[in-house]
Amino acid sequence: MSEMSESAAYHPPLQLSARLLWRVPLFLLHVFIGLPLTLACFLPVLRGIPVGRGTLRQWAHRAWQRQTLRLFGIRLKVSGQLPDAGCLVVANHISWLDIVVLHAVRPMWLVAKAEIRRWPLVGWLAHTGGTLFIQRGRPASRKAIARRMAALLRRGETVGVFPEGGIRPEPGPGRFYHPLFQPAVRVAAPVVPVAIRYQTRENPRLADLHEIYVMRTGENFLRNFFRLMAEPPSTVQVNIGQSIHAPQDDHRALARQAGAIVKELYKHA
Repeated sequence: MSEMSESAAYHPPLQLSARLLWRVPLFLLHVFIGLPLTLACFLPVLRGIPVGRGTLRQWAHRAWQRQTLRLFGIRLKVSGQLPDAGCLVVANHISWLDIVVLHAVRPMWLVAKAEIRRWPLVGWLAHTGGTLFIQRGRPASRKAIARRMAALLRRGETVGVFPEGGIRPEPGPGRFYHPLFQPAVRVAAPVVPVAIRYQTRENPRLADLHEIYVMRTGENFLRNFFRLMAEPPSTVQVNIGQSIHAPQDDHRALARQAGAIVKELYKHA
């Protein structure tokens, strides 16, 4: 069976409303009860308390994001591990849920398009969770974000970017653009290629769910939100590659190398 026919058969319409009937109320509880408890862990008096290999704030943030994925019926599978020290995570981009996915792996500073700041709830959550909003096509905004990224990386923080410059309708990672690699080169921070791929739980290699999770033409955020919440259970596979550094301080070559690695990681997801 082809990928197209697999995807087309993947969401029987009679089951969509039934999933919303129980997922939406649980999501509201997740927001109105779980979120205040999570944000309490962000308070200065609590956030630095050690929990495992991190802090209470990191643990609570990651736990809330993982529960968000569960409420969309998404099972998180991770192959590989991010380094403990500061690094630049570069990943392919399919859906706004990629932000939730990366935070579910490790809370990090993420660079996202400025439009997300205006989205209901998600925009506020992204801002609270540590998102750097960039205005695409504005050199001044890109330079300001680059300076902020460099400062965070120098401080040992994890910063994540989606270097494709937008979401592609076609499955598979696209070309990685080089400007957002400059901060890592400037402070000699490692770059970690990461591939994100949404799949069915049965025969995942035969059914790539890119066309399900991507924002469709003419679809606004709320419509996309409820459509994805109505989808059958799925898996998001996150493949984390080995850290790389810029060859001879060349951020363009670094972008090409990272992009090639992500394409290979995606193929084997």
